[in-house]
Amino acid sequence: MTIRARPEIHAGLCVFRPQCTATLVEAVDFVAECVAYCRKRALGRLMIVATGLEGLPELSLVDRFLAVEEWARAASGMVAVVLVVHEHMIHPEKFGVRAGMDLGLTCEVFADESEAVAWLERIS
Repeated sequence: MTIRARPEIHAGLCVFRPQCTATLVEAVDFVAECVAYCRKRALGRLMIVATGLEGLPELSLVDRFLAVEEWARAASGMVAVVLVVHEHMIHPEKFGVRAGMDLGLTCEVFADESEAVAWLERIS
């Protein structure tokens, strides 16, 4: 299955809200496609509200690293990415965020959408 979601664009912020069952590979690819979509359109801020994705496994550190590595490559330093996920999906030390930053990706993860929007506004 391919994940589909329509972009919502407001004042330079692009938001995707996928709602489906997906594998980890599908979810990682979806985020990379969203990042590329924003980069091609010179939209520097992306928020993916992934709380509607079901079927995702618990992520290992390797899963988190490989995901942000792909997203960093897709962003090419031009797109800041914030994910909104269920609290249990966030690593206690935000390993994925730290790895992404080390790879040149401006990124963050939150369980609360308003916190995610506030973060994007602060980095603009």
